[in-house]
Amino acid sequence: MNLEGARSWANSRQLVSIEQGTRPHGHAIKKRIAILVYENCSFVEVGLIVEIFDLANSAVLAPSGRESYYSVSILSSKGGRVQCSNSISMETSPLESVSSGFHTLFIAGGHGASIAANDSQIRDWLRRVFQTVRVVQAAGNGTLLLKGANLPNARGMIIPIRPAGKLQSPALGNGLVTDVNAGSPVITALLLIKTDFDYETAEGIAERLMPFSGRWLEPILGDPPNANVASTIKEATRWIEEHCARPIIVDDIAQSVSMGERTFLRHFKAETGIPPSEYLLRTRLDIACRLLITTTLPIDKVARRCGMRSGTRLAKIFKRRLGICASDYRNCARKDFGNAEFARV
Repeated sequence: MNLEGARSWANSRQLVSIEQGTRPHGHAIKKRIAILVYENCSFVEVGLIVEIFDLANSAVLAPSGRESYYSVSILSSKGGRVQCSNSISMETSPLESVSSGFHTLFIAGGHGASIAANDSQIRDWLRRVFQTVRVVQAAGNGTLLLKGANLPNARGMIIPIRPAGKLQSPALGNGLVTDVNAGSPVITALLLIKTDFDYETAEGIAERLMPFSGRWLEPILGDPPNANVASTIKEATRWIEEHCARPIIVDDIAQSVSMGERTFLRHFKAETGIPPSEYLLRTRLDIACRLLITTTLPIDKVARRCGMRSGTRLAKIFKRRLGICASDYRNCARKDFGNAEFARV
């Protein structure tokens, strides 16, 4: 199975379209990323790294028509097709054709690392690139290539690639930070995107590739950029109350307070004890009750004014939540109010 044949496996993603160090968007590049591969390296690992940067380009820049921010080059010792794991091959560029200008270098993990570590061409290239590249991340036994070139086994970024509290030491040569317990290339790629753009972009890409990753991702990427979550959620509840008469989805509420949907859902429930959908329903029900008590509006109009679409839906919600139909609720309330005047709004 070659790289072209892997398109269906990749779920129509663009990771297989990146060959010879170019991007399909055809725009100028701002930051260059290199991935060093060799025989029997992990195709899944390489694919994830490529797609993370591809999604970053699409999510942040493509909608506005701006140029791509990341260029990903897949490199090997001789260039050409390299067979990875699962009998999948990918097209690569030779090392000597692109020996400088990279911001980040990823080295794939996999069974062929020990053989590749003895390749003098790879060793010499790594020593040269290591002097200028800003970030180096080797996966698994891909660190054998760094060891073979007498280089540190892992290199982090200016930002930590482990949760706070992990000690880091100065890197050799150019003042970067080395973390000998460096995380996976996937985490490093997400951290780079967080630094270049924002937390929400990195989180959104992680959720797309790895659903429900928020449970473990936040301690690694760091807290979302919300200094006071409680006040942010309070702002969201006010927004719900002001806009509940129109159709609303959770993403609308999250965007109103500049949060990603997953992050918003997690914080909203932690602060209020209920999900935003339940808060919205209760808000609409409260407005409906007040309109039934204080106006003579038909039930259909009451339903539309509180965002419940129709009297039938309002009736079902009343019966389910209050154990009484809307008209009976109005009649009981009027008896309690005696002969008070009701608005004909």
